[in-house]
Amino acid sequence: MAKPPTPPRSPLLVAKAALITMAVGVAFVYAIGSMGGKKPPPGALEEGQSQERAAQEGASDERKAGAESCAVSAKIAESVKDLAKGEIAAMIITSKPEPVSLGAFNGPDGAPVTLAAFKGKTTLFNVWATWCAPCRAEMPALDKLQAEMGSDAFQVVAVNVDTSRLDRPKAFLEETGVKSLAYYGDPKANVFFELKQSGKGLGLPTTLLLGPDGCQIGLMNGPAVWDSADAKALIARAVEAAQ
Repeated sequence: MAKPPTPPRSPLLVAKAALITMAVGVAFVYAIGSMGGKKPPPGALEEGQSQERAAQEGASDERKAGAESCAVSAKIAESVKDLAKGEIAAMIITSKPEPVSLGAFNGPDGAPVTLAAFKGKTTLFNVWATWCAPCRAEMPALDKLQAEMGSDAFQVVAVNVDTSRLDRPKAFLEETGVKSLAYYGDPKANVFFELKQSGKGLGLPTTLLLGPDGCQIGLMNGPAVWDSADAKALIARAVEAAQ
């Protein structure tokens, strides 16, 4: 039996079908776009851009404030950058001084003290221990540097980080004839651990050259002949540039 012929489609039905197909297609495309890269509601893009600009401006202001707070050290660093040579060639002079903040350690009277106490003068901050042979070797030279150049404008601050037999550091200093260095101690060695965590301290001794504004000018890991002509020339220039 022959299949009856398909009745001809009405032009109106064809048009309706085409419109439905187009509507479904548009809806599908919109749904895909919404799922992939959602179009933000009105004003959201502008708000996000404003927040990003604010964050960038805040970071810029922070860098600017940091640079301004270390302006004196930046001046000193520029002045002494060519003097880290000879006996102090291992000292790294920074091109962008930054504030240095460390926890408290014990002052000569046993009371807690921080780096803030030395602001206003150029400071050679040294961390040492009696079990560190290079530390013991350089201590007399640090004492001579303090004896010759110590003043209201410059000071050597040597912090001992022995954590046991706390009578040994003072006994060692007396035995080696160290008289000009004031005794600073950190029996918990927190200062040294902070320097290690910040990447400044690789071992002992560790020495920082700080400006009157408390910012780092130079860093040295390892010993040096601190009473040498090279060291004195650098310190003298640093003190002069700080004026």
